[in-house]
Amino acid sequence: MAGFIGRFAFDVKCKGSPAFNVHGDFPYPFDDVTIYTTTPCENMTTTGLKNLSEKVDYRSDAQYFVFTGVTSMLFVLVATGYYVFFEDRARDATSTDVGLLSFPVVDFVFTILLVVFWFTSSIAWAAAVSGLRNATNQESVFKNYVACTINQCVSFEGASYGAPVVAVLLGFLNVFVWGGNLWFLFKETPWHSPRSSGVKGGEIPQQDPPHQDTPSAI
Repeated sequence: MAGFIGRFAFDVKCKGSPAFNVHGDFPYPFDDVTIYTTTPCENMTTTGLKNLSEKVDYRSDAQYFVFTGVTSMLFVLVATGYYVFFEDRARDATSTDVGLLSFPVVDFVFTILLVVFWFTSSIAWAAAVSGLRNATNQESVFKNYVACTINQCVSFEGASYGAPVVAVLLGFLNVFVWGGNLWFLFKETPWHSPRSSGVKGGEIPQQDPPHQDTPSAI
């Protein structure tokens, strides 16, 4: 999504002079629309033709979503490195025999935060995509672009929002993926079952029945 560039284009029919082409780009982080024009009408100057009067600013929503994705990727790399290279594979203790500051507990708590981040950032980005659609559709552009208030604007080609919509869907999918992973992480924490107290694996050793002396015959 960080590499997405939205673009729309249309033509302006001038009064008494040839038409000219206009296209607007709004790349990540979607804080503004850059307008590019060819030679404007003879009876117009270039003043006011470089911007839309409607401000497009969705920087915080887009950056929050990207921040969540990058943070998740980095944490996955850290967790993979720990479980592959640093976890003691030869230990015989059960998974519940861990401390409150062990990596499985850190993994569990951080995953909860990522679930919250993915949920909130996906909602924010979905709202931003909807706002971008409304701000860059034909009606809004023709209404807020100064050249279209003086001349006739035609042949509008809207931006494609396939990639942002897929990003929204993947964001909500991450909510379910990370949320489902919580159950498996929970079983690795000491909260899943009480920690054993000095007994390996939480098993209770078998005890021999008390020895009773057999009375001697008189």
